[in-house]
Amino acid sequence: MRDLQLLLQHLFHPAWQRWVRFDISGLEHLPAHGPGVVAFNHRSYADFFVLAQLVRRGGRPLRMLAKKELFDVPLVGAICNGMGGIPVDRAAPGDAPYAAAVAALQRGDLVGLMPQGTIPRGAAFFDPVLVGKPGVVRMAQATGAPVIPVGIWGTEVLWPRSAKVPNLANVTDPPVVTIRVGPPVELEYDSLEADTERIMAAIMRLLPPSAREEYEPTDEELRLATPGGHLVPDADHEAERRPGVD
Repeated sequence: MRDLQLLLQHLFHPAWQRWVRFDISGLEHLPAHGPGVVAFNHRSYADFFVLAQLVRRGGRPLRMLAKKELFDVPLVGAICNGMGGIPVDRAAPGDAPYAAAVAALQRGDLVGLMPQGTIPRGAAFFDPVLVGKPGVVRMAQATGAPVIPVGIWGTEVLWPRSAKVPNLANVTDPPVVTIRVGPPVELEYDSLEADTERIMAAIMRLLPPSAREEYEPTDEELRLATPGGHLVPDADHEAERRPGVD
């Protein structure tokens, strides 16, 4: 697994990425040794490149929980498996991914996941309040691993939710992707919901100030934030959407 991750570190070296620039800070918060749960917000399919940058610059393998569909894609599936990725069936949730993640943490690995579970779409994409699922807290509580928050911003420009492939044409003025790694979240273990909110609040604090403000998107922005560019009725419709389907 480590050999493949080292290969990916070279593949995703900035010299090969003329279409994006990275602004990264806070890497000192990633544990140099021992377990850790790395929790990201989710804005784009291009968030994968962010993970590759953390692997490259942080110097430690990162086992990511990812939707099982990625493991079925030629080459991508081989890479996911080679990196020790943990597949998640969002349409039929079960305890197998959680058990695999806990086992990895107990071995001293870093495990990465996106508590939102999916990329919000339509109006929900612009909601300044991030809502997460409690799996991160359960993992931390079961293993004693610290939870490291990571805020991502700008990947949605590189690969909008509406597009099937990333935008690699803008090489003269590539978008800037901001990655902020924060200190471990202080959990109180009073309730899964309260600690999940603490984690999501820590992630939100790592985002630009504009991300934490109410914003009324234009129709074009809503289209870009929706699979296929088709507008969804409203945020309530998105909240009721069955996980694992677009």
